[in-house]
Amino acid sequence: MKNFKLIASVFIGLGLALAGLSYFQDQTQSPKISATEIPSPSALTEFHLKTAEGQDFTKASLLGKYTVLYFGFTRCPDACPTTLAQFRSEILKLSPEAKENVQFLLLTVDPEHDTGPLLKQYVEGFHKDIHALTGTEAEIHNVAAQMKTTFHKIEETAGEVDLYQMAHSPRYFIIDPKAQLTAVYNPPIAPGVLALDLNQLVAANGKSRWLF
Repeated sequence: MKNFKLIASVFIGLGLALAGLSYFQDQTQSPKISATEIPSPSALTEFHLKTAEGQDFTKASLLGKYTVLYFGFTRCPDACPTTLAQFRSEILKLSPEAKENVQFLLLTVDPEHDTGPLLKQYVEGFHKDIHALTGTEAEIHNVAAQMKTTFHKIEETAGEVDLYQMAHSPRYFIIDPKAQLTAVYNPPIAPGVLALDLNQLVAANGKSRWLF
């Protein structure tokens, strides 16, 4: 009888231990999102940009939050306004916690034209929680290279007026709270998908926040 009770206790203890392990894994495992996830997140190296307000924006500015980064420019005729309009729609669907822990950024690929005041006016025309960045062309190329993308000017000269477009990626880049490139969205994506994914990521990060 004593042996039976001992064996039963061992099995009960083992069951509780396995249940606890399963619970812990559920709490810390990253949720499945609709983006193309990067199996081994790529840690960003240092960079130096400026906000539209003229403040320094470095790698440290990415720590502690999820970042949705998009490369664009104010004279973009279609992709950029479409993207920022979607960002506005997704921001409205974020949970209160996600609103506090996600930042949406437009990094200009046309620093020659896009001044700080112009960038600020442009992004705030879509939503006050979308922020703009600029920098030297070399620094912007540095960040683009870390996102595994590039951009370049397409010259279009008409008479004496110098017109041009900027070729750039339409993708949204997701940077995690440890300043690592972790996922990429290839538009178009269905309305609400980005917000749903960000809500899940922030909620999961909150459950295992001690890991960061």
